[in-house]
Amino acid sequence: MLLFWQILPWLVLVLGAALHFSSRRRHKRDLASSNLGLQRILQAVESASDAIGIGDFEGNSTYHNKAHKALFGYTVEELNALPGSGTLFADKETAKAIMASIYDRKSWQGETDIITKAGKRIPAFVRADIILDEKGNRVGIFGVFRDITKERRMAEEVARASKLDSLGLMAGGIAHDFNNLLTVMLGQVMMAQMEPFEEYSVKESLEEIRKVTLRARDLTLRLKSFAKGEAPSMSPVELPAVVKEAVNLALTGSKVRAVIEMQPNLSAVMADDTQILQVLHNLALNAVQAMPGGGTLTIKGTSVQPGESNFIAVAGRKWVRVSITDTGIGIPAENLGRVFEPFFTTKPKGTGLGLATCYSVVKRHGGYLSVDSIEGTGTTFIMLLPACELVPVRA
Repeated sequence: MLLFWQILPWLVLVLGAALHFSSRRRHKRDLASSNLGLQRILQAVESASDAIGIGDFEGNSTYHNKAHKALFGYTVEELNALPGSGTLFADKETAKAIMASIYDRKSWQGETDIITKAGKRIPAFVRADIILDEKGNRVGIFGVFRDITKERRMAEEVARASKLDSLGLMAGGIAHDFNNLLTVMLGQVMMAQMEPFEEYSVKESLEEIRKVTLRARDLTLRLKSFAKGEAPSMSPVELPAVVKEAVNLALTGSKVRAVIEMQPNLSAVMADDTQILQVLHNLALNAVQAMPGGGTLTIKGTSVQPGESNFIAVAGRKWVRVSITDTGIGIPAENLGRVFEPFFTTKPKGTGLGLATCYSVVKRHGGYLSVDSIEGTGTTFIMLLPACELVPVRA
């Protein structure tokens, strides 16, 4: 009778053989599964509508999918035979920026024009990234290209249609501004008619009408240049006087009380006085409309030194900060990020151009415009304009 220790080596040998064969079968299954996974990935890449290309860090292309060949017209061999780099890009500086980003292990994405084998220039959305091995070493790069010709064409058609629509909306906005000016004129005429015929009262009314009429004339000239996209007519502007005039226009006939606090010796700003007046007037008018039952409109003007505001992107420049705060209904959180969008409005008869125009005008002046609001509490608009340090405002 064999003892257990005598047959133990044979058991180990048989068990080892069984494990070996089992391991080989499992390895074959894993390998087959891995190959199947790679085949499926390759099929997906080949059938993708986006053009996909892979290359090494020596500038050689190693793989193109079908969409890449259809878009550019090059095979891998044809592209590698061409001298130089960045062949696929119309802008060689963009090609350099992409490669610099990849070498820095950062992905790059954006819109740029590409060049096909036939020399056709096509707008495309491009994404490029680095390929790393399991140890984190750089082994290659890949690029994904999407032809956005149709999207560009549709955007241009929408823009053309929007321009036609905006003509009517702009006419309505201009009529609105002129109506405000005419309201002041008519109000002064009615006051002069109601008052006893005394020289001083008529003179004051006529002077107010004269000023508003001149402002209407300037508005017409500025609107013509603004509509053509011309730069603002810049000169040193003292904001306290402009703020006072804008607020007086906006508050005519309302129950809103104005509080104006302008810092003594506030720096003047380099601006187009008529355009900035319209910005302040629109912001003040919005505030008045947000307080139909009355409230308080507070306008503050202060100097801002370099680095004192999150809006300031240019070092070494001084700014003037004007805040317009109301105690009105506020702006819902879901609308706060859209208030400067053209044609966006929550008013039944609004054009959606008022705040968009304000934002555009301030940006053209090299300034910043932002908004902060809590629904049911009130809204604050903050405008920053470059200071004109050589012309201080009189206190």
